[in-house]
Amino acid sequence: MTIVDTHCHIGVLKYEPVESLSFMMKKSGVDKAVFIQYAGNSDNSYMIESMEAEPGKYQSAMIVDPEDDGTALRQWAEKGIVGIRLPLDSRAKTDDPLAHWRTAAELGLVVSAPSRVAKLLGPEFKEVIETFPDLEIVIEHLAGVERGAEAPYGDFKEAMKLAERPNLSIKLPGFGEICEVPLPFEPIPPLPDLALEAFGPERVMWGSDYPPVSGREGYANSLSEPMNYFESLSEDERAWIFGKAALKIWKFE
Repeated sequence: MTIVDTHCHIGVLKYEPVESLSFMMKKSGVDKAVFIQYAGNSDNSYMIESMEAEPGKYQSAMIVDPEDDGTALRQWAEKGIVGIRLPLDSRAKTDDPLAHWRTAAELGLVVSAPSRVAKLLGPEFKEVIETFPDLEIVIEHLAGVERGAEAPYGDFKEAMKLAERPNLSIKLPGFGEICEVPLPFEPIPPLPDLALEAFGPERVMWGSDYPPVSGREGYANSLSEPMNYFESLSEDERAWIFGKAALKIWKFE
């Protein structure tokens, strides 16, 4: 099974350099990863340098300034970046508020979308998915649901209905985002099951949230706990969640 981590942050002015991520990946048996640019940083050059240093191992999602009319977005894409990070309600400060979404759609980029359940159900995101029905959008952090979510999870279940749109997929984080730490995680709320039921294994992808995950359960546990949780699935279903979905959607293949 090829394992792909779809949610990693790297940097030299914030977080950790790529060598730290590479060490954790090797130690945990992770083969490839997607760099997700951290909020507030529109200089994507370090991600590109890291991708070029190990071809085929990494993909990335950029951030551009709110004032960008699509020019910078296109320039970064020409340098090899296949995605862009856009909050669900993101609007450009240009004549075309949807310029970033529109350019991403024109270029065939993948959108990694920081999420909250309320914003998934909000009018701004509704406008996006109705305007760009073919734009590949990956919902981050299990829709942004956090520790303390309570049954019957009505809003979360409503948000999962968005899976009816085939261009949407969702990231499965380490369970330290939805459970109290340290381990053991007891109980684990049924949120991962609800996401899997809605999207199916071909549109669910694991992402560690490295390095913030180090302040929760740690990198290795962010992978092993979900893998153990889904051990009753078929080998192929698990292969999709922990690698094949990412390989396909993030254009590794």
